[in-house]
Amino acid sequence: MAATRARMRLGLTEAGRMLLMGTVFFGLAAQLVPAFGVLSALIVVLLTVLVVGFVLRPRIEVTAHLPDHVVAGQNAQFRYTLKNIARVPAYDLHVRFVGLPQTIEQVAGAEMVARLGPGESTDVAVTMRGRRRGNHLIPLPMCQSSFPFNLLNFGSCRKDRGTLTVFPVFYQLQMRLSRLSGQGRSGVAGFAGRAEVSPEYAGNRPFLPGDSPRRIDTRAWARLSVPATKEYHNDADRCAALVLDTRIRPDRKKTGGEEIPELEAAVSLCASVAFSIQRDCLVEWLLAGPELHDFAESRGRPALGARAGFSRRGARVDAIHEILATVEPAENYDLDQTAAALTSRFHRISEVVFILLRPDRVYLELLGLAAASRCHCSVYQVAGAAQSPQSDILPSDSVMVLSPEDVLAGRLGPL
Repeated sequence: MAATRARMRLGLTEAGRMLLMGTVFFGLAAQLVPAFGVLSALIVVLLTVLVVGFVLRPRIEVTAHLPDHVVAGQNAQFRYTLKNIARVPAYDLHVRFVGLPQTIEQVAGAEMVARLGPGESTDVAVTMRGRRRGNHLIPLPMCQSSFPFNLLNFGSCRKDRGTLTVFPVFYQLQMRLSRLSGQGRSGVAGFAGRAEVSPEYAGNRPFLPGDSPRRIDTRAWARLSVPATKEYHNDADRCAALVLDTRIRPDRKKTGGEEIPELEAAVSLCASVAFSIQRDCLVEWLLAGPELHDFAESRGRPALGARAGFSRRGARVDAIHEILATVEPAENYDLDQTAAALTSRFHRISEVVFILLRPDRVYLELLGLAAASRCHCSVYQVAGAAQSPQSDILPSDSVMVLSPEDVLAGRLGPL
């Protein structure tokens, strides 16, 4: 976040507005009745507040600690550090946002800081809610002081902005992808013996009869005084792919800040599938519209959104959600080149999940490629009430039709 010069802001509180209105009233009344004493007292109070407030105006350095991401519709705390860089104390400090985007809603403000001495720092938390997925610019809040008498607000602010990623709505689905592809079941050496594939450490459990002594965790045994064995996820046997259709009908063009329910539901369903299958399958690639994201090619490098202490599965799901946060609608696109590129990728996939808006021959070819590679395919279509859910291209018994309202509200049964 680039630093900019702070600008001083002066404003009236509600009590200050009432006092100013009273001053104006007595100023008019003094033309008819002798009220100069009251008028003079009010003017003295205003001048005193202005001078004292200006001398003790806060010089606060605000540092933002935004979360890595938030989920649309859920509350999150934004933490800010306030540091007094002036030589005099600051009193009655509070933060206020100016120019907050409409996609971000402030749910609750921070508590007022009664006093902050020279060089002292304190942390305040503001509860916010992201209304819509995407990358949003969040301005730094203005730090104000209403000292003395709570009549005028003296504050300063900078035009610095930070980027906040809002993930699409997702939740746990009632689904379990347990079927493996033919190559995954037979354990072909060319597939299971890839140099970049290695079991992922899942945790420890008590040692049971029949377990291999080679997997005994000696450190856990010494710590717990009972034998413990290591468990691993074998990612080579359970790999999945997600295919998301982002094409919308011509009459559903996005205008202004309007959302397209079908697209938002499809994105939410894709995010929920990735979240729900992470314990059973490792998502190898995501086809979001015409964009292909191959996570297998980035092994050994940090994935998008990956953070220290996160498992590879969790980091990959975060990477998928980060990609889905910025998916844009399209009227049409050509997948001929993409389909050719996927031919060499289907051999390492066990499960392929298709989430479609407009099923047609574009995705029928991808289904054929997946079936030829002995992948198990699940096809879901998100269709609104005004849209015919049936397709003459794909068999109706192989497609599960879901309404956008049910997807966005989380009213889905077993899939």
